[in-house]
Amino acid sequence: MKEYRLPAKVMTALEKTDTDMKKAPIKLQNRDSQKARGMDTLALIPVFAALYELLTLLVLPWFSVPELRYTGYTFKASVFHMADMEEGLAEYFGYPDTVLQAALQNLNILRIGAVIGAVLTLVFIVLAFLIKVRAALPGRIAFLWNALLTVYAFSFMMDSNKLIGLLTGKPDNFMSYTLESSMQLTPYAYSLVIFGVILVFMLEQLLDTRSEYEAEQYILKVETEDPGLSKRTVIGLILVVVAIPLVIAFGVLFLQDRSIYFISLSVMILSMVPFFLVFENRRPEAREIIVIAVMAALAVVGRAAFFMLPFFKPVAAIVIISGVALGPEAGFLTGATAALVSNFLFGQGPWTPWQMFAFGIIGFIGGLIFRKCRHGRHANVKLMAVYGFLATLMIYGPIMDTSTIVQSVSMDLQEIDWEAALAIYAAGIPVNLVHATSSFVFIWFLANPLLKKLDRVKQKYGILEP
Repeated sequence: MKEYRLPAKVMTALEKTDTDMKKAPIKLQNRDSQKARGMDTLALIPVFAALYELLTLLVLPWFSVPELRYTGYTFKASVFHMADMEEGLAEYFGYPDTVLQAALQNLNILRIGAVIGAVLTLVFIVLAFLIKVRAALPGRIAFLWNALLTVYAFSFMMDSNKLIGLLTGKPDNFMSYTLESSMQLTPYAYSLVIFGVILVFMLEQLLDTRSEYEAEQYILKVETEDPGLSKRTVIGLILVVVAIPLVIAFGVLFLQDRSIYFISLSVMILSMVPFFLVFENRRPEAREIIVIAVMAALAVVGRAAFFMLPFFKPVAAIVIISGVALGPEAGFLTGATAALVSNFLFGQGPWTPWQMFAFGIIGFIGGLIFRKCRHGRHANVKLMAVYGFLATLMIYGPIMDTSTIVQSVSMDLQEIDWEAALAIYAAGIPVNLVHATSSFVFIWFLANPLLKKLDRVKQKYGILEP
């Protein structure tokens, strides 16, 4: 058989096409790199964190002497005014001259360290714009330096509290360094440690945003079988059970419940972590986040609409429905958001982080218990209503009663023993029963229509799918 060959011109054209196809990924990658030189979405996170740290190092107060009940001398001092604070404390408490001079030397070291930290942070901000991913190493150095600076400040604070305790006759125990401390670090100083711990591990991934320009292929899938607990749900469970209670306890012990917004913001950020892990393989879309915002807004509006009926609110019901329909992570985020936002209407206070946790935890547990409803199974509204009643009565209520006890102790309003604590829990039972009944009623009437609407939105737009 005679061998057939293509004309030379055709062969040349095919070879040229093949070469162009091989070069295409390289061109796309180069174009991707060019795009990624600017400040993209993820890269703005460490840059804004660095700008905040720069503000903290140069302007915001690091130390505070509480003004409520601990001393007659009150002060808030930034890094560059700490000497004035220390001299005022020395005059008020009668520091020996040698102790005062040693304290001023330590403060000078802290001041020099803050200047170095500010320079390192500023260098990182400039490099993040210029060389992108290669700025990760100087960024880690800057964030770690600032975190260690806070550790040094914390050590100075503890030594000062020990000295003041000796001069005033306070017992040398745990309470003297926490709830009854005379000098405290502000949340601004503690936040440097938080940023340092988080960003040191994630900085390179945040600065490398070339993946934002990669083509996305998203296939809508509706699962009909329960896949069990996902990785993000396990992470969320750890954050809910361990991390968030530790944040609240830290606020009570070291910040004396005076930094409400700092603690609330920390709880909010932690509650967002497992929710955004839903998007670990793709970018989030606005419509997916809006669903959570709408459910939280419904809870806020519902609480405001029933203001005339004390404790009879639909908030817990809407939070539980959100957890059942959208997942435990979304349930916790809805509850935390609803508590924080609605308290701008009803009043913020030391109870806000406790409410955020209490509403969030019942939404998270509801999402775990009824997770099969998200995989093609019909929701049992009766069981959901019973769960809402029990969760509000036995979880939300006792958590808020505990917050009342803790606030009474931390603000020195009264001495609490076991009998007084039991009396507070007993006094809360009627209130909790009313609140639990409202959860039962609202779930009974709202669960079916809201679940149908949410299920339709999920199937139509493919939201919150892995």
